[in-house]
Amino acid sequence: MVAVCLLVVSLLTARPDSIAPADTARPQYARLKPAFNLDFRDSFLERQHVNVLGVNAGIEFGVKRHQLTLGYYWISYATYLRLIDWRRDAAQRINLDYYTRSDMWYLSLLYWWNMTNNKRWLVSIPVELGGGVAYALPLNLAKDTPIDRTHRSFFVPVQAGVYTQWRASRWAGLSAQVGYRLSVFQTAIDQNFNGSYYSIGITIYPALLTDLWHWVKTGDRISPLHPPKPCLCDKK
Repeated sequence: MVAVCLLVVSLLTARPDSIAPADTARPQYARLKPAFNLDFRDSFLERQHVNVLGVNAGIEFGVKRHQLTLGYYWISYATYLRLIDWRRDAAQRINLDYYTRSDMWYLSLLYWWNMTNNKRWLVSIPVELGGGVAYALPLNLAKDTPIDRTHRSFFVPVQAGVYTQWRASRWAGLSAQVGYRLSVFQTAIDQNFNGSYYSIGITIYPALLTDLWHWVKTGDRISPLHPPKPCLCDKK
């Protein structure tokens, strides 16, 4: 629910955070195309680092291939363990099923306006407007006051940032983004959803899968720098 974001700690542990349009070496046309992205971010909730997992899909249009997508985001299960204060009753029995990823989620409409989009670089300004729900989340288990889990609260996050992608090859590249989240409206939630977000990741392009398919099916020579070429192997 929080427009929280998740961090990919280093490039060694980074996960793909976006699936980019197919072959960037081919001519670009101003026609509609489908768009799909995995969006993993890092942010902070109640001064605690949290991870947000997301997926969005929509259309790609224009010469610079701007995107308009609708996404679904949720906070990962490990985040709840970090948000809970275990200090007092470490030995207390706790039903961890009580904390589920459905406790916080939101939908978000995203517009990716691309300032630069060429063979090597993509610089985009993503703007988002979302809406989601959240259950009350106890941040300190030392408090014995029961939480009303039947009550859900509504919030509306607005986000804007900068996204940069370096297309190192036809198969993969590096990407980074940074931005800020502002909750313009929320009902009775005693939690703060405002804050910055960021991510660093590795981008995997569909050309990797299509090239592998060519190699398996026809034995074509494949390269991360050039489209597949027919195999020149001697045939007897």
